[in-house]
Amino acid sequence: MEKKHDFQGIQDGETFEIAGYQFIKFPDRDGETPVVMRDYAFTSEFGKNNDLRSSTVLRRMQEEILPKVIAAVGEENLCTIKTDLTTFDGQRPYGVLESLISLPTLDFYRENGEIFNRYKPSWWCWLATPESAMPNDNPYWVLCVSPSGCLNGSNYDGDCGVRPFLIFKSSIFGSSEE
Repeated sequence: MEKKHDFQGIQDGETFEIAGYQFIKFPDRDGETPVVMRDYAFTSEFGKNNDLRSSTVLRRMQEEILPKVIAAVGEENLCTIKTDLTTFDGQRPYGVLESLISLPTLDFYRENGEIFNRYKPSWWCWLATPESAMPNDNPYWVLCVSPSGCLNGSNYDGDCGVRPFLIFKSSIFGSSEE
């Protein structure tokens, strides 16, 4: 059974609430609407290395945030995210993560900087993008963004905020003709 939604008329760059969390709506892409939590949901170490696929933050988002969002909008209204885990220096050891919840990548953050700059988090937040990997460097560093928008690398055992990234079917926001 499809759930009812009251997301009609929300414009790109505006915020809305789902499951008690504030999210930012980003521009639609081919019938899909990316959203990112306005502030961080929790702080956490990244994991045991800089690979999002096996990270603590992914597990916690899947256990703590995703069930609440699914209960609010229905799993049928979520799209699979294909998170490109290419490192900042261009290596591809981790491939692509396919999941219903993720973190924004550096590329997504950069493409949507004007929107992100309107909603600065209150603490440094993780991105999905690793800084580097073997053989160039060791798998310790993950990119993160400061409240002022500055980019930096943090060791995977650092404590940064987690801003979940999801993609909804655009139909829950109404048609673009409305």
